[in-house]
Amino acid sequence: MAEPAPARPARLTGAQAHARYEALVARAMTAEDPVAALRAAAGDPALPPALRRSLLAADEDGVRMSALLVARLRFERLLRGSPEAEAWFDRDPAAFSAAFRRYHAEVPPTAFFPAGESRLFRGWIEAQSAR
Repeated sequence: MAEPAPARPARLTGAQAHARYEALVARAMTAEDPVAALRAAAGDPALPPALRRSLLAADEDGVRMSALLVARLRFERLLRGSPEAEAWFDRDPAAFSAAFRRYHAEVPPTAFFPAGESRLFRGWIEAQSAR
């Protein structure tokens, strides 16, 4: 009996493909190695070839700089929006920075303002405590 043909990925609409592409880029911006994350994302068979090629063609230095800016802006939003986080940073910068790195990697950056970043961080801290 012949083996079945490998399953083809579901065909995405243009809007779905771009939404997936944006999510992959956003995830890469919080990855430990954003360039490697983009290269891995280029292997997503559900993305159209043009979007896969654009992920591969991204300038590595530009990707790294963008990821640093995302982290810096997020860090600043958090310290401006959370007196508790600011106090923790002042009291123990190394421990706070380690916690922030984990938070940044685990929680998608969806807040636009300091109060929103503070809520996301507080929720992450509470989830860590519950574990």
